[in-house]
Amino acid sequence: MSKSLEMGQDEEFVYEVLLEKPNLSVAALSDTLGWPPERVSAAFNKLIHLASLGPGDETSKSRIARIRRSLISFLDRQEEELMRRQKEIATSRQVIFQLLAEYAETDAADHHGQTRRLEGMEAIQSLIRTMAGTCTSEVAVFAPGGGQPTESLDAAKPLDSAVLERGVRVRYVYLDSVRNDGATTEYAQWLTQEGGQVRTVPHLPTRLLIYDRALAIVPVNPQVADAAVIALEDLGVVSALQALFERTWEQASPLGEDRARDAHGLTAQERAVLELLARGFTDEMIARKLAVSVRTVRRMTASLMTRLNAGSRFQAGVLAVARNWLRS
Repeated sequence: MSKSLEMGQDEEFVYEVLLEKPNLSVAALSDTLGWPPERVSAAFNKLIHLASLGPGDETSKSRIARIRRSLISFLDRQEEELMRRQKEIATSRQVIFQLLAEYAETDAADHHGQTRRLEGMEAIQSLIRTMAGTCTSEVAVFAPGGGQPTESLDAAKPLDSAVLERGVRVRYVYLDSVRNDGATTEYAQWLTQEGGQVRTVPHLPTRLLIYDRALAIVPVNPQVADAAVIALEDLGVVSALQALFERTWEQASPLGEDRARDAHGLTAQERAVLELLARGFTDEMIARKLAVSVRTVRRMTASLMTRLNAGSRFQAGVLAVARNWLRS
């Protein structure tokens, strides 16, 4: 066999385990071999390279065929695992919005004043002004939609300024795409200079405001956030939304810093594109979700497919899981 078709010791170990147990995941392979996931991924990448080569003799051809069969079985397993995880995420999101929908459809009296439905910008802004004027400890905000309208920033500035002057902690989470929007970036920089905190993520589930961990404001329809909102004071629901905010905050990147790259060289936005590709999203759908242009999505997709040596968009997502590029 030519040197290009030879496997190192790590690849041999992984190959032998896959022959015997083709349904193992990367994590299970790591446990079985007692290796860190990065070492397993490196060996797996070499096997993928070997499987893509065209051998010149029958012995090599037979071995490459066995490698390909093992990898196909392995990738099938990873595809199933990816789809399972995405289903869990979708289910969690559905539960949250179902809960909010039930609150929206139920008369406020049934919740003993713990929920209110407000319709129209005037009523919504009145509540926000009231909460901004009375909160004492913390304000947490999800602000999806990419760059924020100038009128929204102008309306928020005096409220945020007054809140910060009282020593209240203010945290905003925007989409990564606001880094390309001058007005929103300028506002975020001002907010940070005044003592607030701003981070960004690839995508957000809905617009959200939480005051003092006691009252949450969410839109009835996330697609038309300014039409009607629900003000929630139910401790269980507010706590769940606060937990969602905290988890998102932990994964977000501070605005003003270069977006961090993981061990595989991926930004959070690139990882989000891979996850959405694996779920079958089109370029247009991904662009809307991340609040970026379709051209940006296509450029990122092409780059990721090249880096993964993937032949299709969906295969890129599956290979990313197999190589441990996506979070469990």
